[in-house]
Amino acid sequence: MSIITLEKSKLIEELHNEFHVPKHVIDHMKKVAYVCEILGKAMIKKKKKVNMEMLTAAAMLHDVLRVSDFRTIDIKSFKQKISKEDMKIWAALRKKYGKIGHEKAMAKILCKIGEKDLANLVAKHDFWRIDHLKGWEEKILYYADKRVEKDKVVSLKKRFEEGRKRNARKKDNNDLRMEIEKKAFLLEKEFIKIFGKLPI
Repeated sequence: MSIITLEKSKLIEELHNEFHVPKHVIDHMKKVAYVCEILGKAMIKKKKKVNMEMLTAAAMLHDVLRVSDFRTIDIKSFKQKISKEDMKIWAALRKKYGKIGHEKAMAKILCKIGEKDLANLVAKHDFWRIDHLKGWEEKILYYADKRVEKDKVVSLKKRFEEGRKRNARKKDNNDLRMEIEKKAFLLEKEFIKIFGKLPI
C-alpha cells in the first residue's frame, strides 16, 4: 500500500513540473523521503503518532523552490539538459523568491492552494527554525533533510561541514549556526533515546 494517496502524488508531480525542479533536487527530495519513511515507520513501531502521508509528501515538496536560493546556476553541475524554458522559469523564481528563501516561498504556494498542513511542515525544515519544531513530522523532516547531502545519506557532521562550505554567507551569524548545529545533534540524541540506535 502506497504511503501517498493518488491525489497527493498528482500534486507533487504537478508542482515538480510547474517549477521545472532540477533532477538533482528531485533526487535529494526522494532520498529525504526515504529517510523520513524509515524514521516515521520506526516511530510508529514505538507507538508514536506520525502522519506518514503528510511527512512523505512534505519530503517530496520541501525543496521544490530550492533553485530560488542558488547563488548561481552552473549548468555544468546539473544532471540534465537545461532548456531555455528551464532558465526562464528559474530566473523568475530567483527574482520573486530569492530574498525570502525557498522554505517560506513553498509554504506560501502550498497555503494558496489550500495545503496549510503541508505548508507548515515544509516551512519548518528551514535550518534556522529548529526551535520551532513541535510534532514528530516536523522533527523527522528537519532531521532527515539534514542527514541527506545531495542524494546520499551522511552523518550530521559531514552534512554540516558541506553545508557550511556551500551556504555560508558573510551575513550569516557563525555563532548562531554552531548553536543550531548543536541543537540538531540533540535532536538526533532524542531519536537515539527512542530507538536505542538510529534505524538509518
